[in-house]
Amino acid sequence: MPFSLRGKHCVVTGATGAIGFRIAAAFAQRGSVVTLLSRSAPDARLSLEHQLVPFEPEQDRKDMGDEFPEKHRFMRLDATKSSTFKGLFGSSVGPVDVLVNCAGVSQTSFIKRTSDEDIQNILHTNLQSAILASKYAKMNHHGCIINVSSLMANKNGAGASVYAASKAGLVAFTRALATEYSPRSIRVNALLPGWIASPMWDHLKPDIQQQYLKDCPLRRVGQPDEVADAAVFLATNRFANNCVLNLDGGLSAV
Repeated sequence: MPFSLRGKHCVVTGATGAIGFRIAAAFAQRGSVVTLLSRSAPDARLSLEHQLVPFEPEQDRKDMGDEFPEKHRFMRLDATKSSTFKGLFGSSVGPVDVLVNCAGVSQTSFIKRTSDEDIQNILHTNLQSAILASKYAKMNHHGCIINVSSLMANKNGAGASVYAASKAGLVAFTRALATEYSPRSIRVNALLPGWIASPMWDHLKPDIQQQYLKDCPLRRVGQPDEVADAAVFLATNRFANNCVLNLDGGLSAV
């Protein structure tokens, strides 16, 4: 029997980005109450909240406790500030059924031209934030953690060496944590999207976009809703643990 998302508390980091928000919206559509975490979450509330299906609490909430949120929440989290995770997850977020680590920044520079500050920002945002959120989240029994990695974890790309390292690290973290958390019946999985329609895709030069479309077997980019569908699958399939799911239109096979 699938794990039902109805009445569950789902937390998404990087939740105001193209992928993160569609994942949050997919969970809300299936009856979850969602906490959206990002640096711009409070400011984005007015433009995004109306796109979420309102949460309707179950009549019997005795097992949920006082910390269970009664409505969707937008909370500020700077993924580069490691000192904020313990306090936020310890006192404000509350118990978590599904945690989606989706905070991420890209890289478009060769390593010699990448500043030390940018290297630190990429590693902190893409990798360390997922580690800290997974460490401090109060995961409920039979919960699930989904780490949003990238095709670049397994496929080379000049000008994205630090980004690729951070995303490959996220896959390794997923595999190790799946073993570590299994005795607590907490599943840990990873999503590896290829190019997805988003501001990151829009900022690419046209010639790079055309080369990607030529190389991709499906000849198109993915849609954020397609990534959200995959996240729902990983969250609800009770036997999905230590899954590393490619979602790249077949590009990883080329």
